Amino acid sequence: MDNFSYYVRDDTPVEVAESTLRILQAIKEEHDCDYTIIKIEELPEDEQEDVLENIRILSRRNTVGVVSKGRGSLPISRKKNLSNVGILIHSRDNKDISVHPNVKNNKLTTVVQYLNLILNSSSVEDALDSTHISEDDISRMISSLPELIETGLTFHEIEVEVEGGRIDAVFIDEQGKHFLIEIEINAKDNAIGQVQRFKLPYAEKYGVNPEDIRLGIVCATIDKSRMTACRGAGIEVYCLCLEKME
Repeated sequence: MDNFSYYVRDDTPVEVAESTLRILQAIKEEHDCDYTIIKIEELPEDEQEDVLENIRILSRRNTVGVVSKGRGSLPISRKKNLSNVGILIHSRDNKDISVHPNVKNNKLTTVVQYLNLILNSSSVEDALDSTHISEDDISRMISSLPELIETGLTFHEIEVEVEGGRIDAVFIDEQGKHFLIEIEINAKDNAIGQVQRFKLPYAEKYGVNPEDIRLGIVCATIDKSRMTACRGAGIEVYCLCLEKME
């Protein structure tokens, strides 16, 4: 069984804690998990040290960063105390398997992001499987091998800043059209809206005719309803898969 321990301080931002609790309750109802809320100030010092050490162990095991270097967005503060960010430890069958928030490959994954991934997956197992590949991994794959998406496609640029956000990757096809790509592990409604919003700002910034811009999503999974929405919006979808060679 999956259990979540959520550690908060008196000065943990209320909106963060409330949002996390709502998602935890939804996960409990959807996936038959359990959760516990723990107030750090109520723990004896030796128990706080045990929690700190457990976080360090999980950090080493999962090769993630957990010590704050900037504004205190990670579980361990610069003074080596438990921070007020709200710390989530995920246990499975009485074994701790992950701690959030964390940083891996320079990408921060918040507690809310991790819990939403679980909530929106068909099972906790599916969510855990999807964490084995990151959006950065997909970005490296398709920028190095654009033919995975389409024959004749040429990689142009990653993380292109435009008004309203950042485009994950841009390619040029054989007809000279600009192909704007949003990268997701599990493609959700926000990915559809995100890539749609980029078309006009990109066209204006780079002087490209909007008719010469294609929109696409590259993901690991997408459900049927979102696939239907993408077709209606003129967004091309590419799902990564492994093909057995005979």
